[in-house]
Amino acid sequence: MGLERAGGPSAITRYWDISFKPGEWSLSKFSRLDQIDWPIAWVTALFLVQAVPATLIRAANLEEGRILAMARGAVEDGHWLTPFVYGERFAERPVLLSWITALFGELTGGVTLWCLRVPHLCVFLAGALLIYGLLRSMTGKSAAIFGALCWISMPLVAPKFINAEPDIVLSALLFAAFFVRWQGTRDRSMTPVRWLCIALLMALAGLTKGPQPIAFLTLGVGAYILLKQRDQILAFMVANLLAGLIVGGWYAAVYRPDDIELWKAHSRLSDTTDGIETIRGHLDFVKSLALEFLSGTILIGPAIALALRTWRTAHRDLLLASILYSVMGTLVLVFWPGGVAARYAMPATMSVAVVCGLMFEVRRHSHPKLIASALVVTFLIFAGLLVRGWVVMPLWSHLFKESEIAGAAISSVVQRSPQPLYIIFYAGEPNMLSYVAGPIRSVTVRELAGLRTPAIAVLLAEHRQALAQLAPSFRLIDEAEVVSHRIPYKVVTILPDAAH
Repeated sequence: MGLERAGGPSAITRYWDISFKPGEWSLSKFSRLDQIDWPIAWVTALFLVQAVPATLIRAANLEEGRILAMARGAVEDGHWLTPFVYGERFAERPVLLSWITALFGELTGGVTLWCLRVPHLCVFLAGALLIYGLLRSMTGKSAAIFGALCWISMPLVAPKFINAEPDIVLSALLFAAFFVRWQGTRDRSMTPVRWLCIALLMALAGLTKGPQPIAFLTLGVGAYILLKQRDQILAFMVANLLAGLIVGGWYAAVYRPDDIELWKAHSRLSDTTDGIETIRGHLDFVKSLALEFLSGTILIGPAIALALRTWRTAHRDLLLASILYSVMGTLVLVFWPGGVAARYAMPATMSVAVVCGLMFEVRRHSHPKLIASALVVTFLIFAGLLVRGWVVMPLWSHLFKESEIAGAAISSVVQRSPQPLYIIFYAGEPNMLSYVAGPIRSVTVRELAGLRTPAIAVLLAEHRQALAQLAPSFRLIDEAEVVSHRIPYKVVTILPDAAH
């Protein structure tokens, strides 16, 4: 104790030193990646080791079933412009990923889960390589690999290895536009072709999940242009206008008078909250971001402090641009009047990863403990993902195949007695239905009660009971019971009185 009072290291300092010895060792080893010959192969390998076998084992989940249903609607029923989910109109937003899935299905002979997952994984890998490429233009190999690793290990991003949803495609398209503008500005070659490319990438992003997420690029790059590149203001405005016209063209083409309320709900404008509930919801959002953006959460504060001190100098321009891209759109979400969720900030993850790579480069020698802590957290998350994909999922694969097992049971019934297959409007679970071949139609219970020919339906217990009450002369045969997303369904053969 006397030594500490006399100026020796405090207990906290000693604990810090002991705790981060492994981190400093990891930093030293990771920095040796500057000497490797095939750094892109490392990025690809880090990606693939997470994608396999997780992608092979995980059955359709979350939004995947709906995306596949819309793709099937395009291929089987010709609903390309306006999406339909088993005969049910779904026009809350454009659905680029479903269109890509449908095109892939046309080329491969039918829409399957792989028609969705293969293009999604290709875009996912392209996003990691874009991060690496942008960083590599400014940093060494190890910093660029670290940035890509931070992205694929980020808790908000990592579930997308087993859930092929629009968020990754949206993020990659917007970041590609950011990449094109940065490269053109750096090389002093911002030609009309580059601006057209940026506009098209923004338009494709808007056609992926609606126009709102484009704000990450518009606000982030717009703020940077106002600060550093004012000669690009007019061209940037024209690019945004062109993208807006393309996305707006879809909304105009599918418009119906009652769509306004649907679009407001999708934009989280019709479910606004107030008072304590709003504050609590947005504080939860901020806390979620702090966890979901690791390791970026550790490095973003020091990065902002560095950018504030050096923003006038050109050698920190990429850091400033990446921070603005990450922060501006996220701040809008923090103060958005409606409900928000961490996944809405997905476009910011790629630029946060760039910030991580840049901070690795500039602070690994001057502040090794800071970088070591971020590196250790990234390694721990990556290791946890490896355990999930290579140990947990193979050993307990049945826990991850619920929708596939349910779909196989439904398919078995349909194959034994080929009949039209019906689901109840808004009550059918799309993930299990993605494994069932043939036409599927969404109807109401009253419409089922009006059938004149035999059919098969997948029903909740209450819908089966309601059908029995509406059509007491019908014979209802329970063929199977299935569970998807912990919801029990009955597969029922319906024999109208005329078909007994």
